Amino acid sequence: MFAKTLLLAITAAGFAAAIPASPLEKRVTHTGTGTVYLQEGATGSCGEKNPDSAVIAALSNYWMEGESPSAYCGRKIRVTNTGSNDDGVGGAGNVVVVTVEDTCESCGEGDVDFSVGAWDQLTDRAAYGTFEASW
Repeated sequence: MFAKTLLLAITAAGFAAAIPASPLEKRVTHTGTGTVYLQEGATGSCGEKNPDSAVIAALSNYWMEGESPSAYCGRKIRVTNTGSNDDGVGGAGNVVVVTVEDTCESCGEGDVDFSVGAWDQLTDRAAYGTFEASW
């Protein structure tokens, strides 16, 4: 009896291992304006000091809920540059995964404020301006 139970358990485990894990799916797409900010060695609302070269972002108070640290601190978001706001910012189509490390007090609900490191990757090192972002 023990041998049959063991064989059944091993067989079930083998079938479970053979089933591929489904990829994570994006639940909701948010859109807004992408801007840039300078960390300049200051501590962000998530309690971390990051260099301007870090690939991080600040979300609006809509998401951060005025908490320090917020439940969104440390979360990773995948951001796509969907195009310029007529001010010549390049990089349309660039995609970057950033870590939420701060709050953008002046941002609207879907806006994201990027560190210089993230901005450079999303805009091909464009001069500071704005672009349309989806995340």
